[in-house]
Amino acid sequence: MSNPAPPPPPEKSARDLFGGGAKPRDTRERILYAAIDLFYEHGFHEVGVDRVIDAAGVTKTTFYNHFESRDHLILEALETRDAWETALVERRMRELAGYDPRALLLAYFDVLDEWFSHPDYQGCLFVLASAEYPSPKHPVHRRAAQSFAAAETAMSGLAKAAGARDPTALGRTCAMLVQGALTRRLVSGDNGAARAAREVVERLLAEATGRAAP
Repeated sequence: MSNPAPPPPPEKSARDLFGGGAKPRDTRERILYAAIDLFYEHGFHEVGVDRVIDAAGVTKTTFYNHFESRDHLILEALETRDAWETALVERRMRELAGYDPRALLLAYFDVLDEWFSHPDYQGCLFVLASAEYPSPKHPVHRRAAQSFAAAETAMSGLAKAAGARDPTALGRTCAMLVQGALTRRLVSGDNGAARAAREVVERLLAEATGRAAP
């Protein structure tokens, strides 16, 4: 019996989904963007330097002229993905919620819901990085954790602007709900995870501010 054919590659690349279709400006970015797509589709441990070199269409010498190691490439990939996602989330939140901090806090989950429902969404790269590099001391794990910490700080800021009695606690809870939704979507394929988390945040906002969420 023949092995089943592998699933087709996603129609949209990671940079299409999260980077606004960013085009590489030079050889270094061509290597980096090829790596981001490969890591997103296959994970980190499955993608070696040779595979990135083939996808980018460069020589091994050229690769090492730009990246000193595979771990260096992974860290740069996470840095770039984080910048793409942060810009996209902020822009989309403003489009959905304007400048009302309560609405913006909920809009974060609306953006996640849009991603989860996209046929080419394959999970959170930062959750994947934390899982594949489980040691908290590893630079890749630390960089992934940094992304979640920044999101928590932003949510606490929105909670404070919304008038929450304890914005730090509310921001932490919202961040935990985000991480839970991302993990559930990655592990279980539950497209509704972000919507379920949003419903909890609506109730928490009402309790924390004494006002119904918008």
